[in-house]
Amino acid sequence: MEEQVRAAVELYVEGVSTNNPEIVKRAFSDDAVMWGYLGPEYTTLPGGVFADQVVATAPDPDPAYSYEIHSITVTGDIATAILDETAYLGSDFRNHFGLVRIDGTWRITSKVFTTV
Repeated sequence: MEEQVRAAVELYVEGVSTNNPEIVKRAFSDDAVMWGYLGPEYTTLPGGVFADQVVATAPDPDPAYSYEIHSITVTGDIATAILDETAYLGSDFRNHFGLVRIDGTWRITSKVFTTV
């Protein structure tokens, strides 16, 4: 199971690191929501809106972009994952993902994030 959850998180990484909103949408569930902080500013938006308004309009990917998945915990059909991103949109992020297995496929249902 952990490998499948990792694949879902890495699908998200593939999408954001290549500015491909369709890949990001495949990583998220249709009703995914994200909340967090860009510096001191609190923001929230649906995952699809993030894909269409942030990923699709992002500047060219930073060649310094990197990521590390720190942990994955699976309990039945739910999971959590912690992902650090370096040099995404000019910032470094810590992301806490909630994932659910929906019809046999792991999808990100929530993203809580902050800049670090």
